[in-house]
Amino acid sequence: MSENRPVATAVGRLLWPERTRVTELDRKLALTRIEHDRAEGRCPDAEVRLARVRLATTQAALDSAVAGRSESAVPPILEAAPRVGLAVWAVVSVVNLVVYLVLGMANGQWDGPWVLWPVLGGGLLVLGLWSTRERDRRMRLGE
Repeated sequence: MSENRPVATAVGRLLWPERTRVTELDRKLALTRIEHDRAEGRCPDAEVRLARVRLATTQAALDSAVAGRSESAVPPILEAAPRVGLAVWAVVSVVNLVVYLVLGMANGQWDGPWVLWPVLGGGLLVLGLWSTRERDRRMRLGE
């Protein structure tokens, strides 16, 4: 997937929220926020930010235009960690489920639902990675 191309699918929005296509509502909200800051005297470079908001096509570009910073502020490892964690968790969960099903069918009896523990534990770790990235993103935006 191209690094600058906005995503349009639900899975794409989940995996690459910074590349989600900007809607007109997002753009209007960003323009209103900048206008409000300019009215209160907190935004001396409002014209530059407004122009960047009008040209933004992705959520990352819109967020950086509102915050008045460059787009490459987030460390790459922090952007990649949740995706890698999600991929590893999905593979481990599927392998565990397949082993559970094969053992159950081969023995003719089903053990307790031990397959849930690795799935839930890995899911909590992935949730922690996602929340860490989102917390960092919000801290960078000053929200």
